[in-house]
Amino acid sequence: MLNFLQRHIQFYLLIAIWIGAAVTASPLVYLLLPLTILLLRNKEQFPEMLFGFIMVLVLSDVHKDFHAIAVFKGAKNIYIVALTALFLNETGRFIELSKIFKIFLPFVAYSFFPLLFSPDPTVAAQKTLSYALLILVVPNYVLYSFRMQGWAFCRNLVFFLIFVLLFGLYFRYTGDGYVSGRFRGFFGNPNGLGLFCYLTLMLFAVVDSLNGRLFRYWERWLIYGIVLYFLWTSGSRASLISVFILFTFQRFFSGSALLGFVALLFFMVMFEYVYSNLGEIAAFLGAEEYLRVNTLESGSGRYFAWTFAWERVQDYFMFGGGFGTDEFVMRSNYDYLERMGHQGGVHNSYLSLWFDVGILGLLIYFRSFVLLFVKASRSASISMAVLFSVLFSVTYESWLVGSLNPFTILLFVALTLLSEEEIAFASPDFQGEHAGPEGSLEPRLTEA
Repeated sequence: MLNFLQRHIQFYLLIAIWIGAAVTASPLVYLLLPLTILLLRNKEQFPEMLFGFIMVLVLSDVHKDFHAIAVFKGAKNIYIVALTALFLNETGRFIELSKIFKIFLPFVAYSFFPLLFSPDPTVAAQKTLSYALLILVVPNYVLYSFRMQGWAFCRNLVFFLIFVLLFGLYFRYTGDGYVSGRFRGFFGNPNGLGLFCYLTLMLFAVVDSLNGRLFRYWERWLIYGIVLYFLWTSGSRASLISVFILFTFQRFFSGSALLGFVALLFFMVMFEYVYSNLGEIAAFLGAEEYLRVNTLESGSGRYFAWTFAWERVQDYFMFGGGFGTDEFVMRSNYDYLERMGHQGGVHNSYLSLWFDVGILGLLIYFRSFVLLFVKASRSASISMAVLFSVLFSVTYESWLVGSLNPFTILLFVALTLLSEEEIAFASPDFQGEHAGPEGSLEPRLTEA
């Protein structure tokens, strides 16, 4: 990990310059980000472009209290446009292109139709375009980065995410990092930190399952320890259960698909039983405060939000109202929702997508989504475990609907690693076409 930090110190200094500009002269960020893309392009550092995009999205998710760097909420649009412009200008270097966009093309094509019914067409068009660009650009940058650096790219990606978490420790000492005793780090709320931890662990598990020789034994435990520490301090119950589902079903599906599905049915029955008696279980374990038992009945306000959203989604039942409709509806009723004890959005990706693209778009989206995992399961047994854990996670948060957040991008990175055959079937020793000091692995990493 320290070697990674030393090799990428210039990249981290570049991020520090972004933050410094945001604090002292925020409009400069809009100039610095595309200049960063050009600089990294000249140095052939395409993986760092992807890392930079993730970092920009993390910085854009900060809580409103961190107003000094709020400029990233708008500047992230500049970054994805610059990435897209470079991709379109140099498409030849990315061929063969990733297959993910082709699989999601029916949804992308359909998603522009609900704009006809949007209560805010301008915002909806921007969000629709950004989602399409995310699906188009991110998988191709992941695939090209792997071609350049081989498995070292995946190793560096995991370490980069770990350092993002560690840098968030800064907020432990500023007084801004906690909400009701729960740590949030860089993120807008503790559940955001929990989601990032879950998706980081999921991505690490995918990489480790594809190449079990990439990380040393002690590195695995260090990664698990760091991420689980932040996950625990976030107090995110849904993310904790998602991690449990991921690693439990990974074991079962590695045995056989039938065993995995039997375990899934058993889990569904047991989850209902445990959830119904969670108060008593928490009391027995002495964990009432950590599990926030007093909010279980209301689901931290989610159940009220779901009921309210279900009533309003009837107005957009078949075709939806375009991306952002869920946010528009919830914001329009903010005063009422606040009086009823709920602050925030729908907190359910299925309902949010239903608002945005209707039941028809919802079916088209998950047809592509599930199809990718089914195809990936032929080469990676962890695929179905990832699928079920994600399906559970998006039940309690609407992160899957957002294109420019630090969560959806990690999912599409994992999808690319799982579904692209040239990655899934690559030799464990593959070092890429341009292996060098930045991309090559130390020889001992390929030892059994």
